[in-house]
Amino acid sequence: MPESDLHTENTLYVVVCSFVFVIVLMQSLALPKNDRSPSAIMDGDPCQGDPIAVEYNYSQGAESPHECAEQCRLNTPHYILYADGTASQCELLPACNDWGEDRGVFCIPQE
Repeated sequence: MPESDLHTENTLYVVVCSFVFVIVLMQSLALPKNDRSPSAIMDGDPCQGDPIAVEYNYSQGAESPHECAEQCRLNTPHYILYADGTASQCELLPACNDWGEDRGVFCIPQE
């Protein structure tokens, strides 16, 4: 293979790899992130949706029953309202995780 053909082949390889790299980089920066967690909810924010009243107090961390599963069954936003009056937000639909409970983030129940 003549040296000029080898140089052309290497140049083409570098150009194609650079093009692919630039496209992947642009997509990673331009595409919105699909974060369903209610990350904008801070301690003390109003709760979103309907309450899921439970007969136990909040006990710092993930509880055994998966209360927010009801949210997916009904397809409406919910929060957990504990017997002691505290409340934590469920993850945004279509997810059903006990987001606030797992992270110790509380919301204020709506009257």
